[in-house]
Amino acid sequence: MQELNRIVYNFIYTLLEYTTFASLLLINIRNKKIKIFGLSLSVLFTAFLFVFSFVIPYRKFDSIPIAAETLILLVIAFYFFYEQFKDPTAFYIYNHYCFWLTIGILIYLCGSFFIYAYGDQITPKEREQFWFFTYIVEIVKNILFAIAIVVYSRKPFAKPKKIDLPYLDIKELS
Repeated sequence: MQELNRIVYNFIYTLLEYTTFASLLLINIRNKKIKIFGLSLSVLFTAFLFVFSFVIPYRKFDSIPIAAETLILLVIAFYFFYEQFKDPTAFYIYNHYCFWLTIGILIYLCGSFFIYAYGDQITPKEREQFWFFTYIVEIVKNILFAIAIVVYSRKPFAKPKKIDLPYLDIKELS
């Protein structure tokens, strides 16, 4: 029973993390074909994660789904930067909240990639020795997410356009 709880926990955690990061990135990508590609890749990843978690037995850590999640999100994040750098209207990219989110996601994923990827193959003592690196990149990610929230909150929201309608109040002739 404890084994099933661990598998369900790993499945839900990985799925929520991937879904959150992928949706944050895909919302800010302008190219519709890439968005559709990202959504279809997300559906395939979800199916892969389900099969890997509940059909294929693994030892103690879901290293392969985490590695697949990281690689997919890295591709999406790099495309986001490609699109931003290609756009001449994006003069100061650091004024866009998604820049900070993407940097946070990249630092988190790249900083913890090898620890998670080899999580099944290292001993518990080695895992305990190196696991604090994941805490460091998690803290950096959270700081960058906080910066993204501040940048987003300072963003001026577009006010609805005032529609100029002619004054059509006709007075009754008495």
